[in-house]
Amino acid sequence: MRIERAVDGYLRHVAVERGLSEHTSAAYRRDLDGYARWLEAQGIADTDAVTADVVSAFIADRASAAPPPAASSLARLQSAVRSFHRYLVREGVSDDDPTGRLRPPKAARRLPKALTIAQVEALIEASGPAASDALPGDLVGLRDRALLELLYATGARISEIVQLDVDDLAHGDVLRVRGKGDKERIVPVGSYAREAVDAYLTRVRPELSRRGSATPRLFLGVRGAPLSRQSAWLVIGQA
Repeated sequence: MRIERAVDGYLRHVAVERGLSEHTSAAYRRDLDGYARWLEAQGIADTDAVTADVVSAFIADRASAAPPPAASSLARLQSAVRSFHRYLVREGVSDDDPTGRLRPPKAARRLPKALTIAQVEALIEASGPAASDALPGDLVGLRDRALLELLYATGARISEIVQLDVDDLAHGDVLRVRGKGDKERIVPVGSYAREAVDAYLTRVRPELSRRGSATPRLFLGVRGAPLSRQSAWLVIGQA
């Protein structure tokens, strides 16, 4: 069957049988009209001449366009072409579906947005008081500030920070961090972070430690147990 005739038949089918919205039907028509024009440019005018290699070449050609299409647009295009050829098989127009082994395009991964220095400073200030301003009973505020200061100063993951032991700080102005695969690395600790951690160690941790069983972990919860990753995320979320 001629490509143009097959496309018209498929579009009538989806409009009536599948009840697609005007917007979706128009998008399918644009995609399949472009597909038909591309096939014609390759000298392919009949549906029986379309192979898996032809379909892959078409998708690759569209993916490499300038400017590159959005992953969602490419996925919709691929879906339209696949649905079109499956329709031809169901209707007995084609014997084989050339899109059977076509893989969906990978969605683009967005890079995380970094906080500005002002935003980080506001986050730390909101977490708890500095050591010089803390009230005697402000255990949680001093702990939370030490946690955030250490995160900011070292660039470590939350999972790495909550796994720290007190002994990991016994190296002056550097910190021993255990990452994925239990690999260790040494990272510097700035004066602000060191001051906040020292205040936590002398004024807060001994009290928290008495509330629970003995543990070498640096950061403790209010009941004396090691601070969990989920609890550390709450500290950030509430700051």
